[in-house]
Amino acid sequence: MPPAKDNPVPTGLPDTDLFTLESIPSKGKGLVAAKPISAGTLLISEPPLFTTASLTDADNIEKDLGRIIRGLPKEGQRAFLALHNNFPGQPNPFSNIIRSNGYPLGPSSDVGAIFPLIARLNHSCRPNAQHAWNEALQRETVYAVRDVAPGEELTLSYHNGGPSAERRAALRQFFGFECACELCALPANKLARSDKHLRDAQALDERIGDSKRVKMQPEDALNDCRELLRVYEEEGITDLRVPRLYYDAFQICAMHSDAARASVFAESARIARELCEGPDSEEVANLKKLEAKPSSFENWGSTKRWKSETKDAAERYKNVERPVGGKSSIWGA
Repeated sequence: MPPAKDNPVPTGLPDTDLFTLESIPSKGKGLVAAKPISAGTLLISEPPLFTTASLTDADNIEKDLGRIIRGLPKEGQRAFLALHNNFPGQPNPFSNIIRSNGYPLGPSSDVGAIFPLIARLNHSCRPNAQHAWNEALQRETVYAVRDVAPGEELTLSYHNGGPSAERRAALRQFFGFECACELCALPANKLARSDKHLRDAQALDERIGDSKRVKMQPEDALNDCRELLRVYEEEGITDLRVPRLYYDAFQICAMHSDAARASVFAESARIARELCEGPDSEEVANLKKLEAKPSSFENWGSTKRWKSETKDAAERYKNVERPVGGKSSIWGA
């Protein structure tokens, strides 16, 4: 799929005063903030140069890619060929450029795409930006997920977390580089502390995903959500892991008929998701519906253990991060 007719051909060059394309030591090119950028700022909204849905010859993908690239406008061809290849000297250079720079059109999509400007965003294990495919816009968006200072490189995460040895091995295997981001480059004692936090996060996430435990021991599961949020705050994690955590908390409360807390957690998930994906995100729209009517959740009310009404939320729960004590705490039963 080439760019739609009403979209300009992506060239990989910035068309904003928010950032510039610069040479980054040991990384090639990268995008660097040119002014202070606030969390929640839309950095990039880019249509695909082409997608893998355009491939027609599964037996000769490299030849098929050559056909697609030759069919692009000259500026599109230049944009693609200027992208970094993490696997130089290996066969199938077109495929390896896509392997190095492609993004799926959504988390569950098997269709990949090339976005030449977004491809200039380098990796960090502690990123300051988040990308997402916006189906309605037919564009990949990138939002700042924390405040960014002038001169700071804009980064995405190519890997979903874990301790440093695990992250670096995966990045080496799949992307062909040794990570030396701010997190991986911490002094040994600080890196060990971070690795412990992230191993704890993996264990907590696994326990939260145990459906039997969520049903039989929801208090413990919700407490794990609270502890995982604390780890994320300690580690400076502000990407999509945060709204996913709040959504887990929503599901626990919804399963046990707690409309008040479910509504509050859906709101928190919506706010955190909007920071990452913008107000017109499909997921943000879905969370708004759950916030207004938690009982519309597909697994609503498996038990009546925590039964409450949505109207109770404002009175009982002031906010998620600093709940008042006792039974009015959002995290307590």
